Amino acid sequence: MKALQCEMCGSQDLVKNEGVFVCQSCGTKYSVEEAKKMMVEGTVDVKGTVKVDKSNEVEKLLKLAKTSVESLNGEEGYNYANRVLEIDPENSQAWYLRMKAVGQTAILKDLKVLEVVKAGTNAIKYSNNELSKDVYTYFLIKCLNDLKFLMKHISDTDAIKRLYEANIRVNAFKATEKTLAADKISNIIMEQASLVLHLRKIVPNKLVSENPDISKIVGEVAKQWVYYTNALNARFNVMGTKLNDATVEKYRKILAEIKQGLPEDAQDVISNEEISNPSSGPCYVATAVYGSYDCPQVWTLRRFRDYTLAESWLGSLFIKIYYSISPTLVHWFGNTSWFKTIWRSLLDKLVNTLNERGVENTPYQDRKF
Repeated sequence: MKALQCEMCGSQDLVKNEGVFVCQSCGTKYSVEEAKKMMVEGTVDVKGTVKVDKSNEVEKLLKLAKTSVESLNGEEGYNYANRVLEIDPENSQAWYLRMKAVGQTAILKDLKVLEVVKAGTNAIKYSNNELSKDVYTYFLIKCLNDLKFLMKHISDTDAIKRLYEANIRVNAFKATEKTLAADKISNIIMEQASLVLHLRKIVPNKLVSENPDISKIVGEVAKQWVYYTNALNARFNVMGTKLNDATVEKYRKILAEIKQGLPEDAQDVISNEEISNPSSGPCYVATAVYGSYDCPQVWTLRRFRDYTLAESWLGSLFIKIYYSISPTLVHWFGNTSWFKTIWRSLLDKLVNTLNERGVENTPYQDRKF
């Protein structure tokens, strides 16, 4: 741009005073007309801090980020929120929208928990806690939805069941070990579940106890944790094993921690005892023979399994071998008439004997060990 330059000393430090321009270096004075003739190309020194107002740009980007998040376009929302933070690193709304946007980009191998926590924590910090309730509510909703997402994947056992049956045909006694080693998905899910629980731990228990809406979400998280752990155990049952007692106890303690802060009348939303590690599974052969898992004959056999066989090491070994072999037998021969005829004769005799000895044939829920 053009600047004034003194013809006497070359200084560009000229100040207008009482209608004339005065050189601050040599004192030479110039009229307005003379000053116009002295304009030269150059730069102007500015003393102090120059602030560029980008508030309009920030407002526009925040609207775009919000629209993207509401449209479930997490990647786009994330980019817009980041552009705001490049201009204003302490913009709480940008951190809040970035938190939600990150959550929308989650995948099974990475549910983005740590990034969500970081963004949410900054949103609280830079809003002077004004966004704390909104952020903590989001943490709990994400925790709930992520547990549902993980349970859906852990419950999909078709592939692992086929692998287990294939391993049984090769070596029934090593089938469980080999299947567990090949089941990479379980390790991923359990790792992600431990991270997801961090979202609940961050939420202050006082906030839970003082807000009915938040308490309700925490109650749902507690239920979902039980559903998830039991689905996990069911997956292990498919592979001929179960969660060990130490793991079950650990999961029960986690459930108790999840429920902290709930009002007394909501503490019994779900019992810690709902998390269990039953070693029993479907009576494959009996179910194939009698056509149902819930019928008088199978109720009798399940009672015998849980209260007689399972009480001794020899009986427990029999159960282990049975559940290692019977899925394959039923898979290959369960629909054949000769298989059902032979086993029906044997099982009928056993059931009659057990009934005579006092084993009931009434509706039955499998025992929890």
